[in-house]
Amino acid sequence: MESLGVSGRNRNTRATRSRPGAAPQHVVDTLQNLVAGLGDQRDKMSYGRYLLPRVIDRVELEAMYRTNWLARKVVDIPATDMTREWVTLQTCMQADALEPMYRLEQALNVRAKVRDALAWARLYGGAVLFINVHGQDPSLPFDPASVMPGSRLSLTVLDRWRVALGSGQMDQDPLSETYGQPRCYQIAGSVERVDRSRMIAFSGAELPWEAFRGNGYWHDSVLQAMYNALSRYDTATQGTASMFFEAVVDVLRISGLSDTLSSDQGTQEVHKRFQLAAMMKSFNRMLLLDAKDEYTQKTNHFSGVKEVIEQFMMDISGAADIPATRLFGQSPKGMNATGDSDIRNYYDRIKAQQEDELRPVLRVLYAVLFRASVGECPQDLEIQFNSLWQMSETERASIEKLRAERDQIYLAHGVIGPDVPCAELLEQKTYSNLTERDVRLAAELSQAMEPPDVLPVVETTAPASNT
Repeated sequence: MESLGVSGRNRNTRATRSRPGAAPQHVVDTLQNLVAGLGDQRDKMSYGRYLLPRVIDRVELEAMYRTNWLARKVVDIPATDMTREWVTLQTCMQADALEPMYRLEQALNVRAKVRDALAWARLYGGAVLFINVHGQDPSLPFDPASVMPGSRLSLTVLDRWRVALGSGQMDQDPLSETYGQPRCYQIAGSVERVDRSRMIAFSGAELPWEAFRGNGYWHDSVLQAMYNALSRYDTATQGTASMFFEAVVDVLRISGLSDTLSSDQGTQEVHKRFQLAAMMKSFNRMLLLDAKDEYTQKTNHFSGVKEVIEQFMMDISGAADIPATRLFGQSPKGMNATGDSDIRNYYDRIKAQQEDELRPVLRVLYAVLFRASVGECPQDLEIQFNSLWQMSETERASIEKLRAERDQIYLAHGVIGPDVPCAELLEQKTYSNLTERDVRLAAELSQAMEPPDVLPVVETTAPASNT
């Protein structure tokens, strides 16, 4: 294998000094290899290679999730954060007309079902959300337009081990939109097949195509890639806890101990003697020893252990792609450190995942919910993910003050009417007792009122330049 560095210069020099008429020879070693021994048989790093890992089976994944708090948080935190603040629906429909849909959404517990599907996909490598319309044949393709007001719906979360891919049912047409995806699923314990259009698939840690196919057309658990990091952290913390038993060790030097222990009776006497001595010994009691016995204490120090464990914590945080302030709940370190930048970067990543993973899912779900509740899905429906960053009361009050000053300026210049800021206050839920009736009343008053005196606009000209 050719190494970089000064190899080009080395090859040119040797080719120039070759015999006239001889073909240049390609030299695969370099000056760096010859002098430093890098990349040759003496370089131990040249023998390192990555091998395919042992795939964690379902039993071990569940054991990790149930017994290891870090593994559980790595699985749950992103799924919880992706659904924590949920969404805001933007449409021209009146709020009263949306109430039946909101009631159906709460009855089906949509947000919790989506969160569970995300979590089980992260744990097992995949999960599906089964949209069941009672009275319809699940083996047939699903048409949202077939859902009528009053239709009975149910949403069921199934992890990858509770569904099986139909034998020979993978879409092998490279020109198809569903290429590489199953045409149908089979629920465990049932012989009935379910068309893929009735299943919303969620993925774990995505795999390349060949690995994905070798894994039974499922992706990896998010715990697979960080298995070693979790194992190292557990080993370090458990080892540190065991070291505390050796923090202070009592050392007794007894004359003739070896001879005494050579017999069973002597062994029992020594054991009984020092068991009693250990029971009597404390900071405010005495220790009885023979005149020839010597007693000392050996204290072990654990300097450097804290730094090692903290490094393992950072490894897990990086492997999970979750800030340590969120994963471990520890305060930021360093001068003027607040952790805000880490959290903001993490929230930006969650926002991107919401757009890539959740938005297509919610489009399908809300299309079904609207048709089952109000009869049709609004054409202008927009789904906006609410911000994960929660402002403090001081920050919120400061922003409200700036908005109020802005509205006051626009009102004074006749740019907007009173109904515009009133509608914005209703949308942002600034006042809990503000209703749409108040907004309509403000609009009527705005039309009935005479336009305010517009403040004159003072035109300014730049001073003439002296140059």
